[in-house]
Amino acid sequence: MEVNPLMPIGAKIKVDKSKIESLLQNKLLDDLPNIINGEIIDYKMTDGMDIGYVLKTDNNLKIWIFNTEINEQTKQEYKIKDTSKYNKPKNIDFTQGKYKLAYEINGNRNIKTIANPLNLIKWLIFALKDTF
Repeated sequence: MEVNPLMPIGAKIKVDKSKIESLLQNKLLDDLPNIINGEIIDYKMTDGMDIGYVLKTDNNLKIWIFNTEINEQTKQEYKIKDTSKYNKPKNIDFTQGKYKLAYEINGNRNIKTIANPLNLIKWLIFALKDTF
């Protein structure tokens, strides 16, 4: 898994207002320009999937943003790549869930390797080691 480096606290960055319009209240959006300039003052951890930034804007508002909401110029400056592992479904069906995670498969998927009794025993020992 590739991890992006964190931008340092105190870094001056730019955020596209269009990427955060659905996340902020209309009262806050009216006070913000199209390109939001601000300074990173802290980090904020979500449910274990991503690290966000607490940004203090030029007009002293505090907002919480992620790498996906940062301006392209700022992404290039801090060498941040889009490593999103989420695949957004084309047809949004709320009964089936919101997002599916695209897992990276490591190892050999050859049937001879999978069906090898030694690999099965190794897997069984690994799987049961916490049970007994």
